[in-house]
Amino acid sequence: MNFFLSPLQSCPYLPGQDELLVLSDPYAKLGGQEYHQLLQNGFRRNGPLAYRPMCPQCDACISVRIPVERFQPDRGQKRTRARNQDLQLRVTTPYQDAQHARLFADYQRQRHPDGGMDLEAERLYAEMMTETGDVEARLLIFEKAGEAFAVALVDLVDNALSAVYTFFRPDLPQRGLGIFAIMSQIDWARRQGLSYLYLGYWVAGSPKMDYKRRFSPLEGFMAGRWRPLSVAR
Repeated sequence: MNFFLSPLQSCPYLPGQDELLVLSDPYAKLGGQEYHQLLQNGFRRNGPLAYRPMCPQCDACISVRIPVERFQPDRGQKRTRARNQDLQLRVTTPYQDAQHARLFADYQRQRHPDGGMDLEAERLYAEMMTETGDVEARLLIFEKAGEAFAVALVDLVDNALSAVYTFFRPDLPQRGLGIFAIMSQIDWARRQGLSYLYLGYWVAGSPKMDYKRRFSPLEGFMAGRWRPLSVAR
């Protein structure tokens, strides 16, 4: 597979930093086996492309994963699970749904205003559901009485699940739907006999990414190796 470099642009996580990405070939379909290898080497997927930061003066982005058999929820996570026991999980292949599209748009407007995605929510939602390459993707839908409270798009590879994107009702912060969705992905991966849940990047110094440190044990990929995040740096 060929790889390319993105243009240098402002980092979305750390003020004053520039971002440079290594991108997979946009003209080559991303296959499941290829993507599994890339995941193990710190990449993640966005639409039909895999990418990994290669910033010239910063190494704050660390790809992280949870060994699902070893995960033990803390007290707060147990309370979050209990608060959402009224939701049912439905797992399906990706498809476009008008209710989900509205939920995605509401989530972007309220949780990420002025981030750019709120202005193109309809197009971005449609692309997310259709541009999966040859990677086997699933939707985990958390619903009650036919209403979706949260939707998680995940990739299914040989021995792992990879979280692509999760969106949820932004008007119910007391439920902790984002944390609950991750815990449910861990549970589902365990039931499928998978070893890991990949969570994308943890960015040192970014408050937006601090929630990932709450999942323990957490492994980070650095200097070509996976190791406990506590010693990854």
